Amino acid sequence: MPLSDHEQRLLDQIEQALYAEDPKFASAVRSARSRSRTRRSIVLCVLGVLVGLGLVLVGLVANVIVLSVVGFVLVVGACGWAAQSLRNHPAGSGEGMPQLGRASRQAGLRTRMEDRLRRRFDES
Repeated sequence: MPLSDHEQRLLDQIEQALYAEDPKFASAVRSARSRSRTRRSIVLCVLGVLVGLGLVLVGLVANVIVLSVVGFVLVVGACGWAAQSLRNHPAGSGEGMPQLGRASRQAGLRTRMEDRLRRRFDES
């Protein structure tokens, strides 16, 4: 049952007050919720791949091409969904660690590689 507009506004106000009062707790709750969503989507993706492979095999054995095609589409879709889920929520990202953008990560890698190269030339 969806919330009414008044109830939704009240819920938003309570949520904003929680963020203002205790931002650390609010971020911990938010990250725990996203981890459970990621876990659930990965489980669904694995299930989709298994069901799709089963459909492909049954379609090949029963010589029903349409069933095999549906199974293949299910496998590809589940793999794509898993990749998207993992891209949005990288594994091993800590709660307290800030998320770095792709450019800053690449810049950090580039800097480390340049430092290593300089040290090698300085040693010889």
